[in-house]
Amino acid sequence: MIQRTHARPIRDAGLLASLYLVSFGLAGCDRNTAADLRAALENRFFLGDTLFFESKLRCTAAVFRATENDVKPGVVTHTSHEAAQTAYRREGTAVLRDPQRSPHDLTDALLMSGDGAFGKQALAAAALVDRCLTNEISVGFRIALTRPGATLAYSDALGGVIILDPVDRKLYFAAGDPV
Repeated sequence: MIQRTHARPIRDAGLLASLYLVSFGLAGCDRNTAADLRAALENRFFLGDTLFFESKLRCTAAVFRATENDVKPGVVTHTSHEAAQTAYRREGTAVLRDPQRSPHDLTDALLMSGDGAFGKQALAAAALVDRCLTNEISVGFRIALTRPGATLAYSDALGGVIILDPVDRKLYFAAGDPV
Protein backbone atom coordinates (compact mmCIF):
# COMPACT_ATOMS: atom_id res chain seq x y z
CA MET A 1 0.00 0.00 0.00
CA ILE A 2 1.34 3.41 -0.94
CA GLN A 3 0.81 6.28 1.41
CA ARG A 4 0.55 9.77 0.17
CA THR A 5 2.45 12.43 1.98
CA HIS A 6 0.69 15.72 2.17
CA ALA A 7 2.78 18.85 2.10
CA ARG A 8 2.35 21.16 4.99
CA PRO A 9 2.91 24.53 3.37
CA ILE A 10 2.42 26.57 6.53
CA ARG A 11 4.83 24.45 8.56
CA ASP A 12 7.38 24.38 5.71
CA ALA A 13 7.11 28.13 5.28
CA GLY A 14 7.74 28.57 8.99
CA LEU A 15 10.79 26.33 8.81
CA LEU A 16 12.16 28.25 5.84
CA ALA A 17 11.55 31.56 7.60
CA SER A 18 13.37 30.28 10.70
CA LEU A 19 16.35 29.12 8.62
CA TYR A 20 16.43 32.47 6.85
CA LEU A 21 16.46 34.38 10.15
CA VAL A 22 19.20 32.18 11.58
CA SER A 23 21.36 32.57 8.47
CA PHE A 24 20.67 36.30 8.36
CA GLY A 25 21.65 36.61 12.02
CA LEU A 26 24.88 34.71 11.48
CA ALA A 27 25.76 36.82 8.47
CA GLY A 28 25.62 39.89 10.70
CA CYS A 29 27.99 38.51 13.33
CA ASP A 30 31.21 40.35 13.97
CA ARG A 31 34.51 38.52 13.86
CA ASN A 32 35.65 40.05 17.16
CA THR A 33 34.24 42.26 19.89
CA ALA A 34 36.11 45.36 21.00
CA ALA A 35 36.20 44.21 24.64
CA ASP A 36 37.48 40.70 23.84
CA LEU A 37 40.15 41.97 21.45
CA ARG A 38 41.34 44.61 23.92
CA ALA A 39 41.52 42.03 26.73
CA ALA A 40 43.60 39.66 24.59
CA LEU A 41 45.98 42.40 23.40
CA GLU A 42 46.41 43.82 26.90
CA ASN A 43 48.04 40.53 27.91
CA ARG A 44 51.03 41.52 25.77
CA PHE A 45 50.89 45.27 25.15
CA PHE A 46 50.28 48.49 27.09
CA LEU A 47 47.07 49.98 25.68
CA GLY A 48 45.47 53.37 26.15
CA ASP A 49 42.36 54.61 24.42
CA THR A 50 40.70 52.75 21.58
CA LEU A 51 41.14 55.06 18.58
CA PHE A 52 39.34 52.88 16.02
CA PHE A 53 37.49 49.59 15.95
CA GLU A 54 35.63 47.90 13.09
CA SER A 55 34.63 44.27 12.96
CA LYS A 56 32.61 42.43 10.38
CA LEU A 57 32.07 38.77 9.62
CA ARG A 58 35.33 38.43 7.67
CA CYS A 59 37.61 41.14 9.10
CA THR A 60 38.58 43.16 12.13
CA ALA A 61 40.69 46.30 12.31
CA ALA A 62 41.56 48.19 15.46
CA VAL A 63 43.89 50.97 16.55
CA PHE A 64 44.81 51.65 20.15
CA ARG A 65 46.94 54.35 21.72
CA ALA A 66 50.12 52.66 22.96
CA THR A 67 51.04 53.87 26.43
CA GLU A 68 54.45 52.16 26.17
CA ASN A 69 56.53 51.41 23.09
CA ASP A 70 57.31 47.90 24.20
CA VAL A 71 55.66 44.63 25.10
CA LYS A 72 54.78 43.75 28.68
CA PRO A 73 57.35 42.07 30.93
CA GLY A 74 57.55 38.35 30.30
CA VAL A 75 56.65 38.66 26.60
CA VAL A 76 59.62 37.63 24.51
CA THR A 77 60.54 39.93 21.63
CA HIS A 78 62.70 38.19 19.07
CA THR A 79 65.34 40.07 17.13
CA SER A 80 65.84 37.56 14.33
CA HIS A 81 63.26 36.19 11.94
CA GLU A 82 64.60 32.67 12.50
CA ALA A 83 63.97 32.83 16.26
CA ALA A 84 60.52 34.36 15.71
CA GLN A 85 59.64 31.63 13.21
CA THR A 86 60.69 28.92 15.66
CA ALA A 87 58.64 30.52 18.44
CA TYR A 88 55.63 30.88 16.16
CA ARG A 89 55.77 27.20 15.19
CA ARG A 90 56.04 26.19 18.84
CA GLU A 91 53.53 28.61 20.43
CA GLY A 92 51.27 29.91 17.64
CA THR A 93 52.36 33.45 18.39
CA ALA A 94 55.53 35.49 18.11
CA VAL A 95 56.80 39.05 18.48
CA LEU A 96 59.61 40.36 16.29
CA ARG A 97 61.44 43.69 16.22
CA ASP A 98 64.59 44.89 14.51
CA PRO A 99 65.55 48.55 14.98
CA GLN A 100 66.88 48.71 11.41
CA ARG A 101 64.01 46.94 9.62
CA SER A 102 60.31 47.59 9.15
CA PRO A 103 57.55 45.01 9.70
CA HIS A 104 57.26 44.87 5.90
CA ASP A 105 60.97 43.98 5.63
CA LEU A 106 60.62 41.45 8.44
CA THR A 107 57.63 39.83 6.72
CA ASP A 108 59.67 39.53 3.52
CA ALA A 109 62.50 37.87 5.46
CA LEU A 110 60.02 35.48 7.10
CA LEU A 111 58.51 34.59 3.72
CA MET A 112 61.92 33.90 2.22
CA SER A 113 62.98 31.64 5.08
CA GLY A 114 62.68 27.89 4.62
CA ASP A 115 59.51 27.83 6.72
CA GLY A 116 57.59 31.04 6.14
CA ALA A 117 54.42 30.27 8.13
CA PHE A 118 54.69 33.35 10.39
CA GLY A 119 55.22 35.61 7.37
CA LYS A 120 52.39 34.01 5.37
CA GLN A 121 49.92 34.43 8.22
CA ALA A 122 50.95 38.03 8.87
CA LEU A 123 50.75 38.91 5.18
CA ALA A 124 47.35 37.24 4.74
CA ALA A 125 45.86 38.98 7.79
CA ALA A 126 47.05 42.37 6.59
CA ALA A 127 46.03 41.82 2.97
CA LEU A 128 42.48 40.73 3.79
CA VAL A 129 41.55 43.48 6.25
CA ASP A 130 40.75 46.22 3.71
CA ARG A 131 36.97 45.84 4.13
CA CYS A 132 37.32 47.04 7.72
CA LEU A 133 39.67 49.98 7.16
CA THR A 134 38.83 53.61 6.56
CA ASN A 135 41.15 55.57 4.26
CA GLU A 136 42.73 57.36 7.23
CA ILE A 137 43.37 54.14 9.17
CA SER A 138 44.68 52.42 6.03
CA VAL A 139 47.28 55.17 5.53
CA GLY A 140 48.40 54.93 9.18
CA PHE A 141 48.59 51.15 8.97
CA ARG A 142 50.77 51.33 5.84
CA ILE A 143 53.07 53.86 7.51
CA ALA A 144 53.43 51.58 10.55
CA LEU A 145 54.15 48.59 8.28
CA THR A 146 57.05 50.44 6.66
CA ARG A 147 58.49 52.10 9.78
CA PRO A 148 61.92 50.73 10.78
CA GLY A 149 61.92 49.62 14.41
CA ALA A 150 58.17 48.98 14.61
CA THR A 151 57.19 45.73 16.31
CA LEU A 152 55.57 42.93 14.30
CA ALA A 153 53.52 40.23 16.02
CA TYR A 154 51.11 37.53 14.96
CA SER A 155 48.70 35.47 17.04
CA ASP A 156 46.93 32.33 15.80
CA ALA A 157 44.42 32.68 18.64
CA LEU A 158 43.38 36.12 17.39
CA GLY A 159 44.02 35.31 13.73
CA GLY A 160 45.62 38.69 13.25
CA VAL A 161 48.76 40.70 12.75
CA ILE A 162 49.78 43.34 15.27
CA ILE A 163 52.01 46.33 14.52
CA LEU A 164 53.30 48.57 17.32
CA ASP A 165 54.40 51.91 15.84
CA PRO A 166 56.93 53.51 18.23
CA VAL A 167 56.79 56.95 16.59
CA ASP A 168 53.02 57.47 16.40
CA ARG A 169 52.58 55.39 19.60
CA LYS A 170 49.77 53.37 18.10
CA LEU A 171 49.09 49.65 18.09
CA TYR A 172 47.37 48.38 14.94
CA PHE A 173 45.50 45.08 14.80
CA ALA A 174 44.41 43.61 11.46
CA ALA A 175 42.66 40.32 10.78
CA GLY A 176 40.98 39.16 7.62
CA ASP A 177 39.59 35.86 6.46
CA PRO A 178 39.52 34.66 2.87
CA VAL A 179 36.13 35.15 1.28
